[in-house]
Amino acid sequence: MVPVSSLITVLAYAVAALGYLPVAPHVDLAVRLAFPLAFAAGIFLDRKGKYPFTGIPSTVVTVIFFVVYFMQLSMANPAAPVVNFFVVLLSVRLVNEKTPRNLLQIFALALFALAGSSLFSLSAVFLVYLFLQLGLIAVSLVLLTFHSVDARLRLTRRSLARVIGVALAMPAASVPLLLIFFVILPRTQYPLLNFLNVPGERATGFSDRVEPGKASSIGDVKTVAFRAECEQLGRNDLYWRGIVFDTISGATWVRSGKRLVEVSATPRGKTIRQVVYPEPSRNSYLLALDVPLQIDGVRASQDADFTFTRRPSGSGRIRYEARSVLTGAIPVPRGIDRSHYLRLPGRVSARIAALTGEFTVGSPTDEERLNRVETWFRRQGFRYATSGLPVTADPVDTFLFVRRTGHCEFFASSFATLLRLAGVPARLVGGYYGGDYNDVGGYYAVTEDRAHVWVEAFVKGRGWVRVDPSSFASNFDRTTTSSRGFATKITALLDSFTWYWNQAVITYDLQKQVDFIRRANRQFKGLSLALDPRLLPQALALAAVLTLSVWWITARSGRTPEERILRSFLARVEKVYGIPRNHRSRGLHELAHMVDDSAVAIFVDIWGGAIYRDRRLSREECRQLKQIINTIGDGRRKEPGKQG
Repeated sequence: MVPVSSLITVLAYAVAALGYLPVAPHVDLAVRLAFPLAFAAGIFLDRKGKYPFTGIPSTVVTVIFFVVYFMQLSMANPAAPVVNFFVVLLSVRLVNEKTPRNLLQIFALALFALAGSSLFSLSAVFLVYLFLQLGLIAVSLVLLTFHSVDARLRLTRRSLARVIGVALAMPAASVPLLLIFFVILPRTQYPLLNFLNVPGERATGFSDRVEPGKASSIGDVKTVAFRAECEQLGRNDLYWRGIVFDTISGATWVRSGKRLVEVSATPRGKTIRQVVYPEPSRNSYLLALDVPLQIDGVRASQDADFTFTRRPSGSGRIRYEARSVLTGAIPVPRGIDRSHYLRLPGRVSARIAALTGEFTVGSPTDEERLNRVETWFRRQGFRYATSGLPVTADPVDTFLFVRRTGHCEFFASSFATLLRLAGVPARLVGGYYGGDYNDVGGYYAVTEDRAHVWVEAFVKGRGWVRVDPSSFASNFDRTTTSSRGFATKITALLDSFTWYWNQAVITYDLQKQVDFIRRANRQFKGLSLALDPRLLPQALALAAVLTLSVWWITARSGRTPEERILRSFLARVEKVYGIPRNHRSRGLHELAHMVDDSAVAIFVDIWGGAIYRDRRLSREECRQLKQIINTIGDGRRKEPGKQG
């Protein structure tokens, strides 16, 4: 026997945890720590049966946090204070006594907390939490109904299983409606918070300018920037091209917007097709493997430097197909505007100017100068890092001669500046490098922390040649190698789930709804009901088997042997004596007196001797009762013979 009160308490903790876990990454640290502490304290107090925080202490804590988070409410920050307060209230309720009123509040607050998580993220895991929470709440509410009648009620395992089955039938019955609403209702492709609060600039990730020396550190943001379906490639092929920076102003590299007159030839190399699914962002540049030749599926414009820009056409999620050639050089047979790519920043330190003299001794060609700069870079032992960075107005000088540590923007800016000083046209290319190949989904997941900048140097006879100065860092391999451990595999599995979720649910927009209805309409129009006469016997036999199966399952489902025997008995009495079987106001003994049938009387004696004394029928009694049922009415049929 299981106490109902204990069951409800356990379910309340489970429901609270399901409300807290999805929203935990988005609440304040203090609130994030308060919930597990309240969770443990609540269990301890429930075992002791003492609740010292009930009443004034709980009210005081609630009021304090209400004031704190109410003061933080604003149009720029409308969701976080509310969600934090929900978690605080949930924590307070956990350390109090689990009365029916408090239990209902726990269920409601847990639901609110889970709903609050959708303001920040539309992860597929939300659906798992939601189904689990709704199922547990349904069971809890049914048990709470029993508990309100008798607080000391205990259930057998059999009874508990039936209660759980009935409770879960309620949310299960709503599944057909959910499927219908899924098809016809509109949905958002963004977390609701995106409509209320314009997202701020990211700490790391793709940017339309290169600004070394602006921050002392850059945090690693593991948010997925885009996913790309394609075959698995080597690490050196994973340069995702996005934007070209051709102008330097001070220490900042930008895209000038100048219409280039250079005409590039089609690069040669292995052709790769990709289907790219970028995450929503304000970036209008379309990313693809270097060098992208063609992009289909979205309205886009292409520049001569193979930069593709998306034209404004709605704000929903997009997908596009790209065709790229894997090569490190872009041929430009007719040459380029060298003066445009040789322009220097307004100020160059004396040390840098003196250094470039080493690269131009004699009359070297473009390629010889490029090799000299590259050789010098390799020998310096520069180190790649995202923290402890120099914050200065002259980041190139500081990086080359003082700190000798930096991230890709320091490496690329310094390398390109030295090339231009040496007379070699150079430009920066922004995009991403690398990616984690997901074997389950067959795609690369590229995160924001893989945003990268490299250099293209123009070499006469070869064209624009890709050079990645970051690869000259002494610790480059260690900073770019991906972990392939168990945790990584789990992450990949979850990411593939999220990816499929985005494809099947989040991006299921009005156009897909219309396409679904049109496709279904076409299929129904083409549906033919012509039946081969030779298959008619088999079809009838199958229908008969299915009908009998349904009848047998329906007749036996959910009934004990005692209930089935009683049902057969009442059906027999109804057939022989015309007394309705569902006449609940009449007891079995009254029924026996009414019909005056010895078989009925014997059945009632055996049945009542077991059931009315809270005992199950034995196997022998069941067999005997079934035989008695078959004899009901026999005496009535013999009566006319005796009279005749």
